[in-house]
Amino acid sequence: MTDQDAKTYLAAAAANLTYNAPLSEGRVTDLIRRLVPTGADWRALDLGCGNGELLLRLCEAHGIAGHGVDRGEGVERARLHAAERGASARVTYHSADAATWDRPADLVVNVGASQIWGGAAHALAALHRLTVPGGKLLFADGFYQASPGDQVRETFGDLPDLATLAQLAVDAGFRPLHVSVSTLAEWDDFESDWRAGIERLGTREARDFADQRRDEYLNGYRDVVGFGWLILAPA
Repeated sequence: MTDQDAKTYLAAAAANLTYNAPLSEGRVTDLIRRLVPTGADWRALDLGCGNGELLLRLCEAHGIAGHGVDRGEGVERARLHAAERGASARVTYHSADAATWDRPADLVVNVGASQIWGGAAHALAALHRLTVPGGKLLFADGFYQASPGDQVRETFGDLPDLATLAQLAVDAGFRPLHVSVSTLAEWDDFESDWRAGIERLGTREARDFADQRRDEYLNGYRDVVGFGWLILAPA
């Protein structure tokens, strides 16, 4: 498979997702409730925003302005969605390397994108600098909830367990306000919808790629790799 093929498949998968993470509408509702602004004129910032839906929902629900930053193809879809919902004046999306962003915000979001800074520890240190005192960070990332096999470890690398992930946040200068994990049902729906986007390409090669992903999930990282959701406050 060429790099261009991989790029095509990943774009097709992402285009079929509302959120590029194991995230249900019920969890979105709960996160919105937990991330209510605690001061006037709060501003939001989503680094690695993808198609921008979570940022848009947060800004719509709380009547706040925000910026989303991503250098992927989802930024154009994010701008389109914001325009369709009359939110372009409130939410601005930037096609840029999120690692270069240097303007802090009150509500910072980083979901499944710690690789922007090279992993969770470095990401949390960078995000601490970008979260204003009295603000909140929504940080979500992968972790091992069971011992991985060699193939899973080769694919996902040296992920921490959940307790270590929370401790990394503490070490970076945060206080964990809420810690939860994606359910197996959220994972199953995410993986199925991810593969469905590739199936829509309709080629034998795309189906083969989707088959490979299904096998890797069902026979590899299902119930082994978890996804943690941490709401954090600067200490």
